[in-house]
Amino acid sequence: MATAPTDPTGTGPAGSAAGRDAWARGIVLWDLAFLLALAAAVGIALNADALIHGSRVRAVAALLALGCWYAVIGVRAVRAWSTMLALVYVAGMIPLFLFAFAQYDTLGFLLFVLYAQPWTMADRIGFAVAADAVLALGVGAVAFFVHHESLAAALAESVIALGFAVLFGFWVHSIIDQSVGRRAVITELERTREELAAVSHRAGVLAERERLAREIHDTLAQGFTSVVVLLELAESEVDTDPAAARKRLAAARETARQNLAESRALVAALTPVDLQAAPLPEAIGRLVDRFGVETGLPARLTVTGGSPPLPANTEVVLLRAAQEALANVRKHAGAGRVEVSLDGAVLVVADDGAGFDPAAPTGGYGLAGMRRRVAEIGGTVSIASGPSGTRVEVRCSG
Repeated sequence: MATAPTDPTGTGPAGSAAGRDAWARGIVLWDLAFLLALAAAVGIALNADALIHGSRVRAVAALLALGCWYAVIGVRAVRAWSTMLALVYVAGMIPLFLFAFAQYDTLGFLLFVLYAQPWTMADRIGFAVAADAVLALGVGAVAFFVHHESLAAALAESVIALGFAVLFGFWVHSIIDQSVGRRAVITELERTREELAAVSHRAGVLAERERLAREIHDTLAQGFTSVVVLLELAESEVDTDPAAARKRLAAARETARQNLAESRALVAALTPVDLQAAPLPEAIGRLVDRFGVETGLPARLTVTGGSPPLPANTEVVLLRAAQEALANVRKHAGAGRVEVSLDGAVLVVADDGAGFDPAAPTGGYGLAGMRRRVAEIGGTVSIASGPSGTRVEVRCSG
């Protein structure tokens, strides 16, 4: 015995998608169809010249009782999708209709609605078929015993009516199944959409954390490193060379101020402070000059190809790449001199230090962060390193 999914209306225990599927939206149409048919039957019975007064009163009373029975039990049975409620409703519906039909056989047109009702109320096909069979046999019995039709005609009517009722019922049941299936698909799609939104949100959070980590590494961390280096140098020179120590302290103070401005810009998600105050070549020139002051190494910037206007994000990437490359020279290279060149959207930082293995994992944000930052705007980073020095080239699309 086949069963339909529980609670197709979406109003019971399985009703998380209440009102969203075609079946739930169509329930009121079943109510309306029955009430309109019942109203038409009452009107026909009241205006039937063939009915004597007693039969008219009994027919109308039975029809009104059927309407009340549907309002009290039938409406709940349709919405609860309960076989028990459906059984209670059918147990009252069949005798009330047969009594009205016995008064006036024209009221048989109500069967078009009544045959469908068991299929809309229960999750068991066998129950719906049995209810329609009892109703069809009852109609045949009334036609034979009350309206004096021939036995063959009454049986034929019952068989034909039952066949129609079962075919129509299976059609109704298929609509309900399709509707419930659509609701399940919609519910699953909504759940999937919520999961995708959550995954997207988490990915966005992780990407923003990574971006902030790169920003902090490229600005605040390097700035603080410079301040520490300058203060250590000033401490070592304060007794032997006070003038040099004061120079180191002034540089540390300027770097700290720059770092403070960078932190404010980072919080406000603004363009780097250096780029706010000057064009890209000048901003990189300040980096190179500060590097020379901090390390005491000869450092020079060469700008070729003019200063074409670049997108703001490209300028930020080139400036951050210059910061990272110079920071790596200061920390790792042991170089004697540094050459920086800027040609449009191409930046090169070269030193004559000991070199390193570019393929070796570093475990930090430095070169990896530089590569990711450049890749985000469609650029490339190439690194050539050996015993005679290191050359970092960042090439962005202008």
